[in-house]
Amino acid sequence: MDMTMQLSRTVKGQEEIFNLGHTLRPKQRQILFSVGNGTSFAELRSKLPNCADLEAMVNDLLQSGFIQALRNMASSQGTPAPSAVISAAPSAPAVSAQSAANLEASRSYVLEFMAALVGTKSPAYRKMSEVQDMAGFKAILPMCHKVIAAVASPHQAAEMEAEVAKRMGR
Repeated sequence: MDMTMQLSRTVKGQEEIFNLGHTLRPKQRQILFSVGNGTSFAELRSKLPNCADLEAMVNDLLQSGFIQALRNMASSQGTPAPSAVISAAPSAPAVSAQSAANLEASRSYVLEFMAALVGTKSPAYRKMSEVQDMAGFKAILPMCHKVIAAVASPHQAAEMEAEVAKRMGR
């Protein structure tokens, strides 16, 4: 398998994790959880170094529709991601592509964090899942923080905020 191939969860994969569907074997769920959105096969291999049959399980997840292959990073360096084109200024496509990738990584992280601690029925979870841009993300993030602090703990809410800041490149 190409080590630069970018993998991303599909809607079916998101539902498997966030709606607590247990149709996959534990190792496949671990791989699905590790994939995130835009993880290269090389990154996945480094996250799961003891998984001997990683390639076969990734192929199985691809064929069953839980994950999808995105463009290779090497071939997409010069072109912004399609979702970034909408908000990209013509003079800064690389910055917009990076910003869109950071936003999606952060949003996915918050959704996974909330699903694990609060569940998917929370209004904050629903609003975060509908976020399309940075302004919406920044508006909903404090609500997610409050919900996690109230339901789980203030420490975990702070942990989420720190990880979001790291993913946003701050």
